[in-house]
Amino acid sequence: MVKLTAELIAKQTPGHNKRRADESVEHYLARLTHLPFQDRNIDSIESIPPCRLLTVIYLYDNALTKIENLNFAENLTHLYLQNNRIQKLENLDCCPKLQKLYLGGNQIQVLEGLDKNLQIKEIYIENQRLPEGEKLVFEPRTLHCLSQGLEILNVSGNNLDSLTELSCLDKLQELSASNNRLENLRELVELLSIWPRLKRLDTNRNPLCSKGRYRERLIVASTTLEMLDGKQITDNSRQFLTSWKASREAIQTRERSRPDFDNPSAAYSSHRVSVTLPSIGTTVTRAQSMSIHQMSGRFMFRRCSFTPTCFRQPRRQGFTSEISSAKKSQFQISFGQNGHRKLTAGSNRTPSFHSSQNSNHPELTISSHGRMFTAHGSTAQSALK
Repeated sequence: MVKLTAELIAKQTPGHNKRRADESVEHYLARLTHLPFQDRNIDSIESIPPCRLLTVIYLYDNALTKIENLNFAENLTHLYLQNNRIQKLENLDCCPKLQKLYLGGNQIQVLEGLDKNLQIKEIYIENQRLPEGEKLVFEPRTLHCLSQGLEILNVSGNNLDSLTELSCLDKLQELSASNNRLENLRELVELLSIWPRLKRLDTNRNPLCSKGRYRERLIVASTTLEMLDGKQITDNSRQFLTSWKASREAIQTRERSRPDFDNPSAAYSSHRVSVTLPSIGTTVTRAQSMSIHQMSGRFMFRRCSFTPTCFRQPRRQGFTSEISSAKKSQFQISFGQNGHRKLTAGSNRTPSFHSSQNSNHPELTISSHGRMFTAHGSTAQSALK
C-alpha cells in the first residue's frame, strides 16, 4: 500500500506542476494548488503542512479507508474521493472553504460531519456500497447547515424510499435520485413545490416512474424544471400540460357542485317539477302506481298496475280503503277524509303523494327522497288509469 507524503508529492507530481531541478521541496509544496494523485493505490494521507495553497485534491480510485490529516488544506475547495473504501464522513471541519465534495462509490452509510462546511455547493454521494437492506441516512444537523447553500446533490443508487428528509434544502437546483426505491409520486409532487429553484431532476429507474402520467404531473407541479430524467422540458409542453390541468380541475369542480339525485339522504327542496294530469273520477275501479327515475338529468315515470281490494264512493267522509300491491307496485295507498288520496312512504323509502278530488281543480303532489313533484289539471286522471 502507498501513503501520500511530501516526498511522494515532490517526486511523482505529474504534468506542469513538476518540481524544478533547482527548487527546494518546501518551496515546491508551498506553490502547489492542485494535487492529482488519483489511481495510485494510496490507502492513507500524511499531514503536509507546507501545502497551504492547495485548492483541489484528486484522490479518487485509490484504497483510502478514512478521511484524515487534511488540516493543512484550509484553502481546499474541491475534494475528489470517489471509489475508495471510506466508511465514515469525518475530519472535514478543517476545510471551511470546501465547495465541491465527491464521495461516490464508497461505503458511507450516513451523510454527516459537514455542519462546519457552510460553503458547500455540490455533494456527490451516489452508489454507496451499503450492507444488504440498508439505505443512506441523512443527519438532521448536517442537512440544516447544508440548506444554507447546497445547490447540487446526487444520492442515486442508495436504496432510498423517500426524499422528505431533503425538504429543507430549498436552494437545490439539481437533484439526482435515480435507481432508488421511490414509490410515492404524490410525495415527490409536494416536494417540488418546496424546491422553488430546482431546474434539473432525475428520478429515473424508480418504481414511481411506472405510474400513470408520471412525467406530466411532475412538469405541472414545478414551474422551474428545465430537465427531467435527462430530457428537456419545452415551453410548449409546459403550457399544454398547464392548460390540461386547469381544464381537468374545472370539470372536477363542476362535478362536485352538481346535485346527486341518486342519493336518498340528500335534500332537494329547491328541485321541484310541476306536471298537469287529467281530473280524477269519483269512482275508483283500477289504480296505478308510478315509480320515478332520474336518468341523465330527466325524470321518467313508470306505471305499475295494481287492483284495490276494497273501495267506497270518494265523496263520503271517513272512508278507508286497503290496497294490496301487485308485484311491480312500489307504493301503499290509504284513502283519507274529504276525498283526498294519500300515498304513504313505507320503510323501504317509498315515495308519497296527495291528490285532491276537486273536479274543477284537481291536484296531485308526489314527494320522493326530499323531492316534490306537484301535478295539476287535466292529466291527473290519465296518470292513474
